[in-house]
Amino acid sequence: MKYDVKDSTLIIEGDFEAVSTGLNGGRRRVKYIFNRQVPRTFNPPDPGQYVKDAETVLGLEGTCFGLLTAVNMGYMQVIEDDYLTVFVTAGVSNGSEFRAKNIGTINIILISKEKLSETALFGAIITATEAKGLALLENAYKFLGTNTDAIIVAYEKAAGYEGAIESERRLEIPYAGSSTEFGKMITKAVIKGVKAGLALRGE
Repeated sequence: MKYDVKDSTLIIEGDFEAVSTGLNGGRRRVKYIFNRQVPRTFNPPDPGQYVKDAETVLGLEGTCFGLLTAVNMGYMQVIEDDYLTVFVTAGVSNGSEFRAKNIGTINIILISKEKLSETALFGAIITATEAKGLALLENAYKFLGTNTDAIIVAYEKAAGYEGAIESERRLEIPYAGSSTEFGKMITKAVIKGVKAGLALRGE
């Protein structure tokens, strides 16, 4: 995996098995994952098409998952812990308890170097969401997120075995619940990322 920020966009390149709750999301094998900054007044007629067009503008040839945020990439948090890397952009201006008028987005991207079972791949979404909500509550907010939040969870295919086919010798993480080692790692990283990202924005 390698990543960089180009044209106000975080671009993560590799060979990933991933799930996304964002626009044009789902589950598939992807070559690129990106988080693109858009204006605060962003309101296109077809956001899904905007994401597809962004892939072309960014020159990303191959399957992608993309997220959108009004948060400046200079506030992005990158947390690395052993085999997990977490990218967070967080903004919650004008938060509402019922999330009806939130202006802001919290995007979370989790990349594991270790293989994840189907259960762990999807379960990580729950754990990351719980951690995001906990971070907000601990910061005295009365809501658990914004109405445009999204999460991508991915693991690197054949990570650590360059040129090799995935095999039984590779560790597979079975679960991602908050009480598991992997879940605790997610929780710690997401809370740290969300709080640090909001602090930089004065929120």
